[in-house]
Amino acid sequence: MRLTAVARSVSLILFACFCLLQQAQAESCEKAVHELNSRISPGIDEQELVEILRSLNSTNNKRLPPKFVTKQQARYQGWKPGKDLWSVRTLKGSSMGGDRFQNREGRLPDSKWREADLDYKGGRRGGKRLVF
Repeated sequence: MRLTAVARSVSLILFACFCLLQQAQAESCEKAVHELNSRISPGIDEQELVEILRSLNSTNNKRLPPKFVTKQQARYQGWKPGKDLWSVRTLKGSSMGGDRFQNREGRLPDSKWREADLDYKGGRRGGKRLVF
C-alpha cells in the first residue's frame, strides 16, 4: 500500500516522537528508522533521518542539521521559489527545512508544526517531509 504525502508525514511524526522518547538508547533510533523504512514505499535515506532526529533531540526540537535552510534564508542567498535549490552555488547540498507547516487539512493536533524535506537530491522538491 502506498502512503499519501499526508499519511507519510503523520507516520514520520509518530516515528519522530517514538525516537525522541528513546534518548538514552542511540541504537534504538537507528533501529526504529530502519523499521519505518521497511514499511514505506518509496523508502527514505535512513542516515539522513537519524541525523535529523538526533539534531532535533539534542536541541529540544529547535535546530535541524546545518544543511537545512529556511525558504527565507534560501531567498537571501539567491534562490527563487520553483527553481532548483542547488542551482545557487552556495546552496548546493542544502535542503529546505525549518519553515512552518500549515496543517491545512487539520489532520494534526493544533500546535506549531515545522517541516523539513527528506531525500532531497536537487531539482524539484519531492513530497517526503518530516513534520515536527
